Amino acid sequence: MNAAAQPDFLQQIEDLLAQHLPLVPRDRLSPDAHLSYDLNLDSVDLMQLLVLLETEAGYVIPDYALNPDTLQTLGDLERIMTTHTDESVGEPDLDVKVHCVVSCLCHPIKQAKLDHRPLYFGVWDAEVFLDEASKLRYHSEEVDHDFFVSWFERLYGATVTEWYDKALSKSHNIASLESLMCQRSQWEHLLVMIDMYRLPERQNRFELDPFPHYVLLENGKQPDKIWMWDPDFRWEGELDRRRVLHAIESPAVAGGYLLDTEHLHEPSADAVAAYFSVCFKPDNLLTQTVERVIKAHHPLTGSQPLALLGQALAELPVLAIRKYAYEHGLAYFYRATGRSMDEFENWCLVIEALAKGYEKILYLANKWAITQKESEHSALINLITEQHRREDRIKTAIQAAVDDWHTLLKQPLSPSSQPQEVLS
Repeated sequence: MNAAAQPDFLQQIEDLLAQHLPLVPRDRLSPDAHLSYDLNLDSVDLMQLLVLLETEAGYVIPDYALNPDTLQTLGDLERIMTTHTDESVGEPDLDVKVHCVVSCLCHPIKQAKLDHRPLYFGVWDAEVFLDEASKLRYHSEEVDHDFFVSWFERLYGATVTEWYDKALSKSHNIASLESLMCQRSQWEHLLVMIDMYRLPERQNRFELDPFPHYVLLENGKQPDKIWMWDPDFRWEGELDRRRVLHAIESPAVAGGYLLDTEHLHEPSADAVAAYFSVCFKPDNLLTQTVERVIKAHHPLTGSQPLALLGQALAELPVLAIRKYAYEHGLAYFYRATGRSMDEFENWCLVIEALAKGYEKILYLANKWAITQKESEHSALINLITEQHRREDRIKTAIQAAVDDWHTLLKQPLSPSSQPQEVLS
């Protein structure tokens, strides 16, 4: 049960909404009001509200309040503002992975009890997009997943066929999907792009509309049901067939692959080395792109209004979780080289700080856009500099582990020196 929001807190919220976010339905304000479903606050609105609570109402905003899983209701919001304790509130955290396509490709790999972690090497610096208004995007109509698909085939011996034909109509592609679901063998998996926004029964933690997302589909036990595997959110279950097909019909999504995994095998060391070499880049792509967005909205250097900076970076949390892919890379090479679990855990803390640092960047960007104070811009730039330092350290650690791995590959390991720890 949520803590009851005090009348004065609710009044402060109502006053701030009336002045700055007038479209929010203030007649629905209550301790149990869900910030998204009842008050219609999207991620940009919520970030602006947090900034206003600090700059106009005098509250201290703890870093854990910036996690999109932390806040669910107004009661949650008041508890965080008034108790200053980092406790679990609202819905339990989702065990989110880092890239929906890669997570789906890894699903059959894990079912075959093979090591899926190498495939994540390509995620930590995966492609990001800027649109014509200098808005950061995690998805684009021009996005090409052939890189991950081709390496999935090369590393693990799968065969992948693109069944979705963008030159054909939605109805034709949905008919193809239904036929494939009826004909699929036990070794085949259907990878399908859906618009998660059209499935409100599935939690959309980032409150995006639309929310393009890849899942695995197969027929349910009943003809009016479809079974969905969503490895990225570690969810599986039956959904109404009409609603799933409605999510595929969205004009914002178009894509699908058939995975034949009958002959999966462990990747060879040579293939892993080649894939790592292609994926490992000296530049920090996401942070550099954030810098470009900020520059584009700076009053002295850009062409976009500073007031729109928060909206331009609204999808940053979706991209930030990709940095957890570094844990997969470190785990793979630390296990292979027998490095200590304690050292691995210490680097996981640095990786977590990197991923969560982007939430702080988004908050400071909104704060600068609202206050337009140079001191807030300086704080934002300082945090970005720290993000570069964190990621440079992580990449140095991974490269060191890879160098050790290459050295071990050149000499046979004795049974006593075989690493025993399994890092997940």
